Amino acid sequence: MELANIIVAIVAAILSLVSIIFSAYTYFKALVHDRRQATLEAYNQLQDSVFDNLNQISINEIKEILKDPKSPRYKEISGYVARIENFCVGVNTEIYDKQIVYALAHGYLDYGIMKTRLDLILDAKKELAKKEYYENIRSVIKWMRDKNHE
Repeated sequence: MELANIIVAIVAAILSLVSIIFSAYTYFKALVHDRRQATLEAYNQLQDSVFDNLNQISINEIKEILKDPKSPRYKEISGYVARIENFCVGVNTEIYDKQIVYALAHGYLDYGIMKTRLDLILDAKKELAKKEYYENIRSVIKWMRDKNHE
């Protein structure tokens, strides 16, 4: 009888351990999925509310807007940049999944819109403030470009 109790206890312990491992695996898998889903949603929102709007403004128009920091259009563009910075904070703090961001934005964020519009805006804002306020954008762009050259 004593041996049977020991065997039952060992089997119960093994099943409990398997259950704990399976629960932890499921929890972490759901965590990764949720982070990836949040990244997709945040990037889609950024595309709709920022990138699409920035792409509607010609480069020459951006150059004109940047000459008057008190204009409503300057404030509008500043709002777009602030949203991109906010997203990049999420990328840098790993709230968002970097690999998903790279898959979604590589070629567009790091070269397309950055080269045509964001560089102009960020450089003008840095010159005006005499300080870099958008380090997270620059950091994400650098990371994406470095990753591209790996």
